[in-house]
Amino acid sequence: MNSSLTSLWKRWKKIVSNRSFWILVVVLIGTTFLHYYTPQIRLLASYPITRHAAERIIFILAAVSATFAFGYVGGLVTLALVVLLMLPRVFLISSHPVDAFVEVVAVALIGYLAVWMLGSKQRAVSRLKTINTITTVLTQSLELEQILNDVLDRILDVMDAEAGAVYLLDKEEQGLTLIAHRNLPAEVIETASGLKSARMLTRCEGFKYQLSMPLRSKGSVNGLLVVGNPEPSPALRREVKLVTTVCNAIGVVVENARLYQNIARQLQTERCVCEVVEEITSELELDRVLPKVMQIAEGLVGADGGVVALWDEERNVITYPYLHNLPRALAEVTVSEGEGLSGEVMSTGRPIVVDNYQTYAKSVPAFVQAGLASVVAVPIVSGVRTFGALSLFSINKTRVFSDREVTILTAIGRQAGIAIENAYLYENMRFYARRITRAQENERRRIARELHDDTIQSLIVLSRRLETLATSNGQLSKATAQGLMELRELTGGVIQRVRRFSQDLRPSILDDLGLLPALEELTADLNHQTGLQAEFRALGAKRRLSSEVELTLFRIAQEALNNVRKHARATRVVLTVEFINGAVQMTVQDDGKGFIPPKLTEHLVAVGKLGLLGMYERARLIGGTLTVESAPSQGSRVIVKVPT
Repeated sequence: MNSSLTSLWKRWKKIVSNRSFWILVVVLIGTTFLHYYTPQIRLLASYPITRHAAERIIFILAAVSATFAFGYVGGLVTLALVVLLMLPRVFLISSHPVDAFVEVVAVALIGYLAVWMLGSKQRAVSRLKTINTITTVLTQSLELEQILNDVLDRILDVMDAEAGAVYLLDKEEQGLTLIAHRNLPAEVIETASGLKSARMLTRCEGFKYQLSMPLRSKGSVNGLLVVGNPEPSPALRREVKLVTTVCNAIGVVVENARLYQNIARQLQTERCVCEVVEEITSELELDRVLPKVMQIAEGLVGADGGVVALWDEERNVITYPYLHNLPRALAEVTVSEGEGLSGEVMSTGRPIVVDNYQTYAKSVPAFVQAGLASVVAVPIVSGVRTFGALSLFSINKTRVFSDREVTILTAIGRQAGIAIENAYLYENMRFYARRITRAQENERRRIARELHDDTIQSLIVLSRRLETLATSNGQLSKATAQGLMELRELTGGVIQRVRRFSQDLRPSILDDLGLLPALEELTADLNHQTGLQAEFRALGAKRRLSSEVELTLFRIAQEALNNVRKHARATRVVLTVEFINGAVQMTVQDDGKGFIPPKLTEHLVAVGKLGLLGMYERARLIGGTLTVESAPSQGSRVIVKVPT
């Protein structure tokens, strides 16, 4: 009872606070005064409208005005009040009570007809405005939560309701989820189950009258709208059709928003798969590729962490070399073939989802202690060969991995298998390339030594004998002696060229004294032979490197300086070797014409820069990186960084 009085009091305060109410009161008072205290309106005296018919007609205008201001109900209440105001004159004052009564009845009927027509028009216009307003809200965004909150506010305002809720149907889990709500009891909001929450709300004692409508689209239900008041609400009863139309519109928007979200998720999935493919094609180092692939997969399904298990053929065990958000000590864990979740996936070749890893029969104790809860594992395969398994997990809290997520991860597992296969092929290629390079350098060293120890020595002996013959007294004619001296000079030139050729094949100073003296001599020879200002700098704590690293850096510097001499049109070049912590960096910088470096090393073959491609490959063979920075008219800089 108290709630009823409170509701009535609120409505009364709302009506009284309206300025139109007081205007209507003044009009009724004025019209009543004219009706009882003037014999007739002078302006109408010449017409046959007598017995206060004019005032009674004006009363109709008051009812119509009330309908404009307060709607159909307000118009009827005002019309009833008008009839009550006119009846005393009919029975107590009028000299023609029958005629007066007929006029009052006519005024009541005409007034009711006017109020009904105007009220119907207002309701239609109001419905159209409501639908238009809600449609505008529905089309402003595709974010479901924002849309449903805004629409709920509009509906409560239009229906003059105090509380409401919107539930959406989760088709995968076959349950309701509370999305938007206003003024609901705490126990309803805090209920985890949306279906249970909706049942509690429809049976809630705090709401005497409720309206529940399904959100439909194409014949299927997408959700539920519940609107309620503490007291029975005539507005809710009258506007069932309007709410039904609005709910259908909301259902269509929910369907469209879900389609949009599905498309957005699909695009995100495709972007992630493209990222995986890009990582695979841009890197051939497993230590760089697999951690990136694992983290991309984590972000795609919202996992807490991941692990990549690989089969170690040498030891015949499964290892876990790549971990994310797990203790590094787990990288030392090994299991036998077929053991653990990864072993089962690798044996069956099928993805497996474990809802609770703590109770999983084949769980690895170390991973149980790490707090793994729900785990999904997919095989890493390429063709018919299985390399390992990719596992993603939640920590300390179970979750559900959908079939869609498992399908996506399976595709990523296949891409990871291709990456591993490419990496193995690349490792084999590097192994053979290193063997071929080593054999080539050994052959160069042998040829260089033979040229130095045999060919050059023989040429020197020949040169000296020619000199001896040319200087013998009286035994040769002057012309013959001159010819022998020319042959001696020619032999000396051959000796210089062979010695230079021997140095290019394999400078002995590189083996005897190391990289720095060999590079210093290389720049000095370039300066002497071409007139190019070649400068050598050594920075940091100087130290000897392994013979393979020193030889590779020398060959890269040799090729870079040859490119400067042949193509750069430079006047100055600086060769710098800097020793830093754990690495050595070599830079060759010139002030030549420059060029536009290809974005990918594969493009070097197409543009004919095989020497530059060889420099890249030499740097990779020793685990280093080579970067070329250049631009037209800006010179070039070749930077090689090698870990030591």
